[in-house]
Amino acid sequence: MTAPFRIRRYEPADFPALAALAVEASAAPETACGQPDVASVAEFEVDYAHRPLEEEAWVALDQGGVVVGFTAGQTRNGVLMVDGPIVAPGARRQGIGRALYQCLEAEAVEAGVELVEVGVRSTNTVGDAFLSAIGCGKHREIYVYEAHARVRAEPQIPAGYHIEDLKPRTLLPFLMVMHECFPGYRLPSTPQRLFEPERMKIVLAVDATGRVAGALTAFYYPEDGHGYLYHLGVSEAHRGKGLARGLIVAACDWLWDTHRPHLIGASTSIELGARQRLFHPLGFALQYALRYARKPLAAQVTPETA
Repeated sequence: MTAPFRIRRYEPADFPALAALAVEASAAPETACGQPDVASVAEFEVDYAHRPLEEEAWVALDQGGVVVGFTAGQTRNGVLMVDGPIVAPGARRQGIGRALYQCLEAEAVEAGVELVEVGVRSTNTVGDAFLSAIGCGKHREIYVYEAHARVRAEPQIPAGYHIEDLKPRTLLPFLMVMHECFPGYRLPSTPQRLFEPERMKIVLAVDATGRVAGALTAFYYPEDGHGYLYHLGVSEAHRGKGLARGLIVAACDWLWDTHRPHLIGASTSIELGARQRLFHPLGFALQYALRYARKPLAAQVTPETA
């Protein structure tokens, strides 16, 4: 019997198909993944255009050669972080997701990786069943907020601190804070875009000695008129002083004043200080949670690549 699909390595020509699959899956609560979780093709491009997908991703094709699924994986700090698997609606329940995942897991085992992490939206019933099937257990949750209108607010920065934009001289201190707060952190886009104000701004909280105490990245997607806040991080020695609020206010002010977005989104976690008291006063409402699960990797895996 001829298999209904085949699995192969990602090729550059697959990129538009992957973006379309990711946007479609993200729009449906019952299928949205934790990664990727994108609202537009533009957002997918920002997150994935710089990645070596030829080394990280696998795709599934139907008998006509159409891309009907994909997954990708990055290893950070000894953990395989899995993107997807995402499968087109008409191709589900054929074992495609499991076959894609097993390709990643087999490579990870061969490389000596000991843990795997997969994420789904908390409403994703399909994903929950998949996580159970591959033996993953709950690990952490990420909460996604949205603001649809501006709320005027003072940053309330404590004495001895101020907010400033990222500059070339503060790039290294910024990266040090990001690596403290987000082990395995990678720059959010191409390096030259860090200092281009049209679409991206990184704001820093700086103390009286000039030390970078925290940072937040704001990005605008003109394709759909959305703003987004990424990687809110405050160094442990400077937490509990209101710097997170100050960074959010500064980033939102830039987005509203410069681009007038339809909405501003933000995602953050309990471990890094995400509380309703931080977002709600600034006009953000909780939209959904993303659930991430982990499992230890077996000693040996044989992938199903039929």
